[in-house]
Amino acid sequence: MEPTTPPVRYEPALSGGKKTLLSVLVVIALVLVAGLAAWFLLGRSSDDSATTTTTPTTTRVGPVVVSQKTLSALAVNAGHVVYWAGPIAGERPEFTKTTTARAFVRYLPAGVKAGDPSTDYLVVATYPFSNAYAALQKVAKGAAVKIPGGGIAVVSTANPTSVNFAFPGVPYQGEVYDPSPEKALEVATSGDIQPVP
Repeated sequence: MEPTTPPVRYEPALSGGKKTLLSVLVVIALVLVAGLAAWFLLGRSSDDSATTTTTPTTTRVGPVVVSQKTLSALAVNAGHVVYWAGPIAGERPEFTKTTTARAFVRYLPAGVKAGDPSTDYLVVATYPFSNAYAALQKVAKGAAVKIPGGGIAVVSTANPTSVNFAFPGVPYQGEVYDPSPEKALEVATSGDIQPVP
């Protein structure tokens, strides 16, 4: 016996298909707008090709030679205090930040490229360290040197080219390194050590 009606094919109603397609397009557009807004607010590049944002980040940065303006933006991006020795005539700051929130400002003379492996240059480092001031006082065993701003500095007994420093209430310890132990101590105690403005 032959069927009296042709076989039925499934075809969704056009009105339902258009609504579904429109909903999908709206969601895609909203995601694109949100992504663009996030990029604009948080991830635009600065004038020295380093990413800057105003929120803490664990992204590695550098080493990159930067202007003072860009160094300030990168310090904000780090989400914590970043110490330096201020501007030094004839030298350019190189900035590096690790994924563990360690920050380094190294001073390079003209002609030396970022990332140069030499240890011949002044470096001011910043390390996360809870109770840094009290811990450094304990290690110093009375041999701490008071530094401007209310901090203390201690010359490393194992490596006199490094001088550690800390300030009350700041959960970060700093270190000044220079191949000359005298210069490392001079910079650490000079009053030039301060957070990047």
